[in-house]
Amino acid sequence: MMFGSRSGNIPGLSPPAVLIFFHIPKAGGTTMNTILQHCLADKYFNIGFGEEPPDTSLWVYSTARIAKKFHQLSAMRQGEVRCMGGDHLTYDVHTIFDQPSRFFTILRHPVDRVISNFFFLQTWRSLPCYRFIKDLTLEQYLDSGIGLDQDNQQVRMVSGCRELDAPWDPEGRPISTPPVERLHLEMAKRNIEERFIVAAPLEQFTALVWFLKRLYGWPLHRVLFRIANKNANRPRLENVSEAARKRLETLNQYDIELYEWVKARFAKQIEPLEPNFSREVRRFELRTRFIQRIAEHCPQAIYTIACDLLFRS
Repeated sequence: MMFGSRSGNIPGLSPPAVLIFFHIPKAGGTTMNTILQHCLADKYFNIGFGEEPPDTSLWVYSTARIAKKFHQLSAMRQGEVRCMGGDHLTYDVHTIFDQPSRFFTILRHPVDRVISNFFFLQTWRSLPCYRFIKDLTLEQYLDSGIGLDQDNQQVRMVSGCRELDAPWDPEGRPISTPPVERLHLEMAKRNIEERFIVAAPLEQFTALVWFLKRLYGWPLHRVLFRIANKNANRPRLENVSEAARKRLETLNQYDIELYEWVKARFAKQIEPLEPNFSREVRRFELRTRFIQRIAEHCPQAIYTIACDLLFRS
C-alpha cells in the first residue's frame, strides 16, 4: 500500500498532491530518504546527485538543475510523482510541479549540526572547498568564513531568501552575504506555517516517521528503519572545546530560535493525537531498536526479509 485507504489518520490534515522533503544537511535526511523510497516506491522522485558537489556554499542544488533532471522523466512518470526527496534543495523547488505541493523538514540543534557537518565535509573530496578545509581544525574553519553552514544555515534555507546564499569561492576566500537578521527568522517561521505539513526536531525523528505513517497509512514493516550516513569521524559534542561551542551558539542565534520554535510547534501539533500517539511511538521505537540490532549483523537483503516477516501489517 502506498496511498491506500488507511491514509488521512491525522485529523484536519490530508496528504498533499506532492510532498517535498526539505532536506537540511546533517539532519537525518539520508535515513528519511530511505524510508520515503521504501514506502512510496515508484511514486518517489529521488533528486540525488551522488558525488556531484552542491551549486552553492549553502549546500543546495539549484531548482534549475533539479527541474532539468525532473523533466528528463517521461510525461507519464512526472505525473506519477507524489513525493520528492534526495539532496538539498531550495525553497522555490515547488515551482517545477503542476500540482499543489507542500514540504516537510527536520531541524537539528545548530551546534551539534555544524560540528557534524564540518567533519563530514572534510571527507567530501569533490567539494570545491575541500582542498582549503581538509586540514583545518573546527576553530580554524570558523575563522576562515569559507562556508555558510556555520552561520544560521537552517534559517538561510527555510527563509527562501536568495540573497542569503552565494556561490563557492574557487580560491577559498570568505563567503560574503548579507547577515541573517530577525526578519529572516520570521520569514522561515511563516514559510513553515504556510507551506509545511510538519517540521520536527531531529531528536523526534521516530515520532515524525510515525506521524507520516499515520498520515499516509503506510504499513509498519515499510517504515522500520536503520540509521544511515553516520559520521564516524566526528568527535562527541562534549569533546569539542567549550569555546568553540559557545562561539557556535553566538553564530547561530537565529537557528537556535528556529529549532526551539519548531520543537515546541511539533509538540503542539501532535498534542491532539495524545495519549495514543506517544504510546504508539514508544512501541514503534522498541521495534525499531530490535530491527536495528538485526541490521548490525545482517546484510540488507536479510534485514528487509526480517522486517517483512516480523512486522508485516
